[in-house]
Amino acid sequence: MSSQSLMESETEESSSIIESQQKIGLPVIEELVQRLQKHPPYFASTIARGSSDHAAYFAKYAFETQLGVPTSSIAPSVHTIYKSNINYKNGFVFAISQSGKSDDLIECMATARKKGAVTLSIVNELNSPLEKESEYFIPLNAGKESSVAATKSFIASLTRVIQLVAFWRQNQDLKNHLAQLPCLLSQKNSEQYHSALQLLQHEKSVLTIGRGFTFPIALESALKFKETCGLHAEAFSGAEILHGPFELVQKNFPLIVYLQKDEALSGILKLIDKFQEKEAKIIAIAAENIIEENKNLLKNTTVIPTAPSLDSLCDVVTLIHRFYPFAAQLAHLRERNPDLPKNLNKVTSTI
Repeated sequence: MSSQSLMESETEESSSIIESQQKIGLPVIEELVQRLQKHPPYFASTIARGSSDHAAYFAKYAFETQLGVPTSSIAPSVHTIYKSNINYKNGFVFAISQSGKSDDLIECMATARKKGAVTLSIVNELNSPLEKESEYFIPLNAGKESSVAATKSFIASLTRVIQLVAFWRQNQDLKNHLAQLPCLLSQKNSEQYHSALQLLQHEKSVLTIGRGFTFPIALESALKFKETCGLHAEAFSGAEILHGPFELVQKNFPLIVYLQKDEALSGILKLIDKFQEKEAKIIAIAAENIIEENKNLLKNTTVIPTAPSLDSLCDVVTLIHRFYPFAAQLAHLRERNPDLPKNLNKVTSTI
């Protein structure tokens, strides 16, 4: 196996980044939350691209289930190409970005603020144009990310969303679980990826599956397979795959399935049973206690265990934190450099 990639080493920095977020940015979060509690928004809208958009999709699930705030994504072309006139009054619009330099995101944020929304940017780079167009700004505090594949900045985006939800809902348990994450992520997992790597080394296509909070993680995993491994991957929710896409599932067809400890778990386990009936190649990524509790149902499944489950929101962080090194090592096996995809740049400019 090649020496450790930037993708792997930057993923390992996540524990210290999350720890730093417990201090940096809190006054802004508290001020923003006080305003949102005093004047509850009718809706929330997100602005993001790429991995950041997957973090924003996670925010949709978190806001709707934990706060009861309907949340949807703004398609930047609505403003940048079609020049639509949208009323954002009584709304909360927030952007997630690594660089804060994409012209389309900047234009959307400026429009939302002008049209009456409370606006927030969550960005890694300081003093970005996106920050300057927003009323509130919270730094990801992830530091310089050198690998083209976003890892630590994505994880930092997830934890900022969880932090915002915890303060908005005044959920002390969630705050405590978030504070425990750095310790959990810094623990070395003795389980290696060997069996799972062998399953995917020569594959041309794979499906990634999640439900609820883990569906955005399935989307992010599919993106990382494409950009780092040159492996065609497509993500589906555990519900949608039972429609047309299930026709693809046959003997030895590879699937990655995410499991989290909440109301979605029983349905995902039933789905795995359907995959096993088709004799598919299944890789399950889940907390070690979930794997132990369901070992009979997962007996014909290759498992990648993560740290013990805290709650379904924080589980998402441990799941993707475990996936990123797996993707990097798979890229090496497929004779690719996960840090330097052939056709991609770190900052992408779109309109």
